[in-house]
Amino acid sequence: MKMPRDMNMLDLLNVLYPMHRTVNSDDTERAIELCADYIGLPEFKHHHYPARSNQLTWWVPERYVVREAWLDAGGKRIADFRDNPLHLLSYSLPRRIDATLGEIRDHLWSRPDRPDDIPWEFKYYERSWGFCVRHRDLDGLDDATPVKGIIDVSFEDKPMPAGEFYLPGESDRDLMFLTNICHPMQVNDSLAGLVVGTEMARRLAHMPRGKYGFRLLIVPETIGTIAWFANNQDKVDRIEYAWFCEMVGHSSSFILQHSRQGDSLIDRAFLTVLPQYRTHGEERTGKFRYVVASDEMITNGPGYDIPTPSLTRWPYDEYHTSADNPGIIDPENLEEALQVILDTFAALDRNYYPRRCFMGPVMLSRHGLWVDWRENKPLNLKLEELMMMLEGDASLIDIAWTLELPLNMVESYVDRFHKAGLIEKHDEPMTA
Repeated sequence: MKMPRDMNMLDLLNVLYPMHRTVNSDDTERAIELCADYIGLPEFKHHHYPARSNQLTWWVPERYVVREAWLDAGGKRIADFRDNPLHLLSYSLPRRIDATLGEIRDHLWSRPDRPDDIPWEFKYYERSWGFCVRHRDLDGLDDATPVKGIIDVSFEDKPMPAGEFYLPGESDRDLMFLTNICHPMQVNDSLAGLVVGTEMARRLAHMPRGKYGFRLLIVPETIGTIAWFANNQDKVDRIEYAWFCEMVGHSSSFILQHSRQGDSLIDRAFLTVLPQYRTHGEERTGKFRYVVASDEMITNGPGYDIPTPSLTRWPYDEYHTSADNPGIIDPENLEEALQVILDTFAALDRNYYPRRCFMGPVMLSRHGLWVDWRENKPLNLKLEELMMMLEGDASLIDIAWTLELPLNMVESYVDRFHKAGLIEKHDEPMTA
């Protein structure tokens, strides 16, 4: 399937939505191919990691092939993989069922609090079997209700797919965008962040090359990132910062989960950008792993410790259910998330450490640097503080974050010092 060139993020999301994108499946392979086609550039690379191979302390699950899976209870079909792949506990073992409802209760999942929705459950490593059903479909059924069903599946020796897109920068340092592709028949969880990442790749490819390289991973959650890191140490060594993004399509305010470091440069970059985006209220922040838990634990975890914040709009009520469908996605929210990340990328890419070439306070009016309080009161009130931060140990991002000023304002003003010959620009912090 070739993707039309005029497709947008929502179009891609709708194409990927119904696919059986589990941790290692034929549809996951096809979905990654569609993402590559959407980006439409030869820099996209396909990777494959052998089934049952060891990757760091983990191992890769086999290719999961589902031919048929359904469950009848009291003569009524309450689960059918053909209708919705969420009905099958992902990585269920093969099974023929001829029992009573009471005998298989431990193998059924439902959500009494959301009786019209199918929950999503999986057992990638702890092998079992089961079905996920709408709780309302259990109404009127008791433990004596006869049940019949079949799970016709196989675990095949086919590799797990992963996708990678890379645009080099002018330096030997890279920024990484982490996304997941493995949540079947769901969109906000995983796909919302994924389509933002693919669109960012497409747009950056048509912009002038910057200081940083850009690397996008499109992988099954956790094991996909682990496998890529286990096999690409030379590329890992180049990654200065990373971020994870998902659950950004619904209408709620952003929440920034900080990196493990908490106050790294990328944390500060996000914090200087986010105040410009308050479509759904004030932005929120949280500590590392206290908001969401995903692949940031790999990049920012033991042995790597690459500062990795995550950007989401967590929480949302439809999480891990069939209600997580295109109906809850607003394309304007996807575009807003994209702009936040593009602005953060640009902030890091244009960032520098200004070091003064002057002694004493600058005569601002003489050098065209005076700011009239009637024209820009926030900057006028911070002029002296800003002048004291031009020692080469604070970057533009640090200055904007500390003084609580918009980054673009700080960048534009400090650039005027450079044009006046009053500062030097450095890529790294200067020491005494």
